[in-house]
Formats: sequence, C-alpha cells, structure tokens
Amino acid sequence: MSKIQEYWFKGLVLLISILIVYLSTFAKLDSSMDNRIDESFKQALGVFATAKALNGIISLAQGTEIGPPGVTISIGEILDPINDLVERFSWIMLASLSSLGIQKILMNISVFNFLENLLIFSLIVSNILLFINRKKYYKSKNTFFRFTILLIFIRFSIPFMVMSNDFVYENFVKQEYNIEKSQKAISLAKDNISKFDQQKASYFSTSYYKNKMDEFRVIASNTADQIVDLIIVFLFQTILFPLFFIWFLYRIIIYFLKSFHNP
Repeated sequence: MSKIQEYWFKGLVLLISILIVYLSTFAKLDSSMDNRIDESFKQALGVFATAKALNGIISLAQGTEIGPPGVTISIGEILDPINDLVERFSWIMLASLSSLGIQKILMNISVFNFLENLLIFSLIVSNILLFINRKKYYKSKNTFFRFTILLIFIRFSIPFMVMSNDFVYENFVKQEYNIEKSQKAISLAKDNISKFDQQKASYFSTSYYKNKMDEFRVIASNTADQIVDLIIVFLFQTILFPLFFIWFLYRIIIYFLKSFHNP
C-alpha cells in the first residue's frame, strides 16, 4: 500500500468512526427503530386478536343449522376450513410476537450505556493505533480492530435490521401483501358472520338460504386468501428476513475479522 493510499485509508476509517459515534450517541436512530418495533408488535397483536375473534365467531356458527322446513343446511361445513386455517395462523402469530419481543430485548441490550461507551473507547484506541506506524503495535492494532468490529455488529445489527425490514416491506411487500388491508378484510368477515340472525332467517324462502350459503362461501374464500397473505408477510417480516439479515451481516463481519487477521 502506497503512502497516499495509506493516508486515504486512515482518513476513511477516521470518518467512519466519527459517523459511528454520531449514530450511536447523537442520532435518533435507536428511538425511531425502537418505536418501529413497538408499532410492529401492536400491529401483530391486533391481527392476532382479530384472527382469534374470527375463530370464536366461526366456532359459534359451526353449530348453526338453517333452512326451510324439511331442509337443513349447516353453516359450519362451509366455515370449518377457515377455522382450521385460523388455528394454524394463530401459532404463526405467536411465533411472530415472540420474534418481535426478542428483537425488543436485543434492542435494549444494544443501547446499553456501557456498550456505547465501550464502543467509543474502542474506536478511539483503534484510530490511535492506526496512526502509529510501529510494528510492535501490530498485534494490538489487529486485536482492537477485530474487537471494535464485533462491538459495531452488536451495537447496530438490530437497528439496521429493523430499518431494512421496514424499507423492504414498504417498497416491495406492501403493494402485494398489505397487513392493514388484510386485517380489515378479516374483521369485516367476522362482522358479516356475526350479523347473521338464525331466527329471522327462518322466515325466508329457499332461495334466501341458497344466496346466503353462496355469500358464506365467498366470505370463506376471501378470508382464506387474506389469512394466507398475512401468513406470508408475517413469516417474512418477523422470522425469515431477520434471520437472513443477521446471518448476512454476520458473514460480512467474519470476512472483515479474517482480513484483519490475515492482512
């Protein structure tokens, strides 16, 4: 490495260190990402509550049999597949809520004052050693660089993961799998099923029951589509994407650690 390249490298490391200190100490990155996790948790909890409410309404409707004299039609036969799907969806939502809770805990760890102060101290020492061109400090320089990179990973992996996840959802996922839209559709289906009055229905003609069953079939089909959409987006947002992002970031950190170990 030439002298000019060496100076450029040292200057770049210094600028990155200043940026890291700014992001860690003065920027509102942590609070905004922490709020985003809270919002995601509330949203997931709301979807979970809506799904369980639908599950309760369907369970009540499953024992309902309607029809004109001499004809019996069971609502439960039409809604039973949706009930099974909601049960499985509930387990996925519990896993999603658990994932968001773990992210919240890891976020709290990453903003711990001791960790922030240790990162700043490690950055200062690493830059001092970088500007000291003495071979006897070579091992200390490598050790501090590796330790500093590890601290940066611990400090920023969760905030950056939350930020990236939010960006991907807003720009690539939301158009196809909109959580708010699906939740409203499920809530509307719940309301439509719960509004059905068996006693009033007994006064109508056979065509009424046929139309009503067709309506329930449409509700069941649309609700199934919305639940599948929610399964996809929550699996991606709260389980697959966080695991992939952390793994990808981990591989980058390992690469840098090896590069410092084997210059």
